[in-house]
Parts: sequence; C-alpha cells; structure tokens
Amino acid sequence: MLATDLAAYLGTLKGYQVVALPKAKLDVTRRDDIAAALQGHKPDVVVNTAVFHVEDSEDDPERAFAVNAWAARLLAQEVAMHGATLVQISTCGLFGDEVRPYNEYDPVTLKTAYARSKHAGDEYVCQYGKDSFILRLGWLYGGGAEHRRNFIVARYREAMQKPALESAGDKYGSPTYTGDVAAAIPALLESGECGLYHLANEGGCSRADYVRAIVEAFGLETRVTDVDSSHFPRRAPVPDCEMLTSYNLAYAGLPALPPWRDALERYVHGIRSSLQ
Repeated sequence: MLATDLAAYLGTLKGYQVVALPKAKLDVTRRDDIAAALQGHKPDVVVNTAVFHVEDSEDDPERAFAVNAWAARLLAQEVAMHGATLVQISTCGLFGDEVRPYNEYDPVTLKTAYARSKHAGDEYVCQYGKDSFILRLGWLYGGGAEHRRNFIVARYREAMQKPALESAGDKYGSPTYTGDVAAAIPALLESGECGLYHLANEGGCSRADYVRAIVEAFGLETRVTDVDSSHFPRRAPVPDCEMLTSYNLAYAGLPALPPWRDALERYVHGIRSSLQ
C-alpha cells in the first residue's frame, strides 16, 4: 500500500523520476541483485518498503530476519557505496503495553519476532547507512480497494454484511494514511536532517474506536462493540499499545501529520466511489 501510494505521489512531483521494482525483479536479500539495481538505475534515493509481516515472522523467524534485517544491512551498505540516501521503513510495534504515545527516545520492548527483526534492520541502517532516514510508521492503511491488507475496505465490507461488529478495546495505535506518509517523505528528504522519525497521523485510539470511525465515515449504522483482544487470537504477542508521537519532526522544523480522523475521512471520501 505504501509503495503504491508513494510511487504515485512522487510521480506527480517535478524533479522526481520513480523506479518501482517488484519483488520478482529485485530480491533485497541478495547483495548482487541490489548492486545491479543500483548500478543500472543510479538512484539518488532508495526507499525500502520490503517487509515480512507480523504473523509470518512468528512462523518463520529465519525468513523474517533475512527480509527485515539482513536485507536492510545489504541495502545500507550498497546504497552508501553508491552515494545515495536510504529511507528505511520501520514499524510502530517496537514498544510495550503501557497505553501512551511513544516517541523516538523511548526504549524499545521487542515482544515479537517481527519487532526483533525490524529493529535489527534499523540498527544495521544506523551502523552502515551514511545518509539514512528510519521511519517508524503507525497502523497503515491506504492504496486501492484491491490491496489484500486494506483494513478500511475489509471493515467496510464486513459492516455492509453484519448488523454488529466486535473489535478489540484493549489494543491501541495511531491509524496512519499511506498518502500522508508519502507526502511527508519528500519534505524529510529536502530537509537533509537524516535520522529516526516517528511518522503517524496525530493522535491514537483503540482498535474498536478505529473500526467505529470507519463505520461512521461510510455513513453506516452498524454497531461496534468493544471486546477483549483474546477474542481474536494471534500467533504473535503484539504489544497492547502502538501509538506514536514525534519529537524529531518538530526539532527538524517539519509539521506533524494531520489528525488520524481527518486522514481517515479524506481516504474514505476518495475511495468510496470504487466500492459501489
């Protein structure tokens, strides 16, 4: 979703030429593939959106560390040798269970294989990436209705079929629109202030409040009931709270992303016609 929206947004900007390589054409776990891609395209900026997801990481941690950690190491080394800038996409799932927004200076609590692999990748980027940005993003949604992981569309379709929904009232995060993340990345690059940033739409909520806001944005009357997260068993012991806030955006003189409810309403307004 992020790769799709970022490529589309950058393609509208003067001075950007986008090369979006699919997995079939670039295996980021292979140094030779990365080197060949860099030599062939000679980019100024490389954005690493490749990821091995949360539940899959619990089942196959070896693959998780290959994609989320080792690949980041290879990219950081090769991108630095080519004199380009690396943008490493990280995660909000690095913290604990205390319900509060987490900033860039809070200590991490790595509860899942996914978190451990992503954090290891971030550490590699810090170690080897001369000019790099590490972006920890919130609960992502965006792209088109066809995206398999589109949480907004999935809840809309569920709400259209049921008079009531249940959702976790004890898991918290910052819903974050990939379109807003995409718009923020050029400003970060142009600032030249490399480093770690939390990039999420302002504010946070429970998963149930998130689903309730989706239902309301579509103008539906489906009732949403708060339940304990044990109703939705997961292989990965994800933290109770993944809400983010950013100190570093303000320090760098950059604006925060818009409030999450505003972003959600804008996204629903834009995608509604494709769901009819």
